[in-house]
Amino acid sequence: MSSYLLFEILENIFDLLKNDMGTLFSCMLVKRSWCRIIVPILWGNSFKYVKGENTRKLIVLYLKFLPSEMGTHYLEDRMLLKDGRNLLSFIGGESNFMFDYPIYLKELDCSHISQIIDEWSYLIVSQENISYPHQRGFCSKWFSNKLIRLFMKKSVMIRTMISNSDEYHFNEVFAFNNGGEIGGFKFLQTLHLDYCCDGHSLRNITDVCHSIEELWISLTETSVNIDTLNKLILSQRRLKDFRLRSAVFVMEYFFGISYDLLEALMVQKGTLHTVQFFCCQFFKCESLKPLAECTNIKRLGFFNCEGLCEEKIEPLASGSFSNLQILAMAVYKGFSTDVIVNMVKNSQENLKRISLPMATPNNHMIKVFCDMIPYTKNLIGITVCFIAGDNKSFESFLSLLDACPNLEYLCIEGGDTEGIPLDFDDDDMIIEFKKLIKIMPQSVYRLIFYNISISSILLQTFFDNCVAKIKYLGFYECPLLIDEHINIITEYVKKSDGELKNLIINWCYLVSYYAINNARKVIENVQFSDVEPQDMEFTAWLE
Repeated sequence: MSSYLLFEILENIFDLLKNDMGTLFSCMLVKRSWCRIIVPILWGNSFKYVKGENTRKLIVLYLKFLPSEMGTHYLEDRMLLKDGRNLLSFIGGESNFMFDYPIYLKELDCSHISQIIDEWSYLIVSQENISYPHQRGFCSKWFSNKLIRLFMKKSVMIRTMISNSDEYHFNEVFAFNNGGEIGGFKFLQTLHLDYCCDGHSLRNITDVCHSIEELWISLTETSVNIDTLNKLILSQRRLKDFRLRSAVFVMEYFFGISYDLLEALMVQKGTLHTVQFFCCQFFKCESLKPLAECTNIKRLGFFNCEGLCEEKIEPLASGSFSNLQILAMAVYKGFSTDVIVNMVKNSQENLKRISLPMATPNNHMIKVFCDMIPYTKNLIGITVCFIAGDNKSFESFLSLLDACPNLEYLCIEGGDTEGIPLDFDDDDMIIEFKKLIKIMPQSVYRLIFYNISISSILLQTFFDNCVAKIKYLGFYECPLLIDEHINIITEYVKKSDGELKNLIINWCYLVSYYAINNARKVIENVQFSDVEPQDMEFTAWLE
């Protein structure tokens, strides 16, 4: 057997063990040739594998690969702490590393790297030792920017790049304007640009990257020409997952979807299985017919989109989406009752999860709830939205819920276009909420409430009478949620012997860290954030 063939066999074996750190570290010590195979695997996603104190060591090691910035007087002044220590001492300098570790990184999650460096900066820059206001934040962003650029330039095979915020761009754009310096991006398969990127960057990505399979991108009407995005889509060999979101959540600035863009997606119909639009407008798009040609689509979503009148979306009900597993028509207006029901009917054998338009007293969602009942036997997830006081629509939804014996995921949203919460403490809605407790299938284990108002007494009633075994509970943007609600949840977990495993409290300003820390003592995973959830994040459970 040739040495090259043996190398390939070992490489495949070790790659299968990439999640078994202990075994890989042991094998790495066997012989030098094994070490040369294993090191690129371990360092391909180093920020995922390294935890705790070792994360700090990882940052310090990577900083040694940056060119020295000593002698740059302006920067030295910005990096000098009150005790005289210069943070630029972390970078560059002499090193005796056996490997050029940055070249092996394949998973470039800029957001995660930025978060890790921000946490590290708290350890090295104390508030008492700063020499000017906001110094720690400046240093954190500077180090993040430099490291991310180092990886972009040195990595020989980047498979994934995720960039979810403008914060670490540090007033610069991560440009793809030098193909010679970013050769590693030729292998890019996953690209998430969830910030307002410009047309120039997209053109350069089009020139360099032709293997993108998963493309998530945020744009505005003025930031990029639609032709630039079309060319990026057309230049890919096997696009599978496409998601587009307007970076500005004001309808006047929603990104405009053209018929040409849908035709570009249609060219990828052989591999395309996911298409989702967030906060986009379709006023200038005469029809969604090109999407109907993409018969392999398994996930199709429209979230808060405008300009979707009945004649435009009618082709979607032609029967071509028999493979559909996830359908989201989470729009405020412009939907067609018949189209939604026919899409559910045509895909009923495979359809697992659905997100429905907002129900109001004046639209026809009551009819949708009723007409869907014969086709929901395989549904395992439902998201619904109601405006305050619409107990009739909610009552109709309960009839649909009663026809879903295998349901596992349930998300109930509240709020009209003004964002008014769904008030379950309203006299009529209290009755409906108590019906929900009785009707909710026992199979439901993941329950989400978004922008709702519920008293602590009613929440206690829920836990006292609910027969479903809830393992995952989330409250998003619930303005009247307070510590008492968290305490009730905590006591329920104690009495149920830890049945609830995950609790998410997001954008609920009246909840204190004290109550959250008490909950963390009895619940395995508690996430608490005051950052507004974005569409892509919030709909992730649809996956």
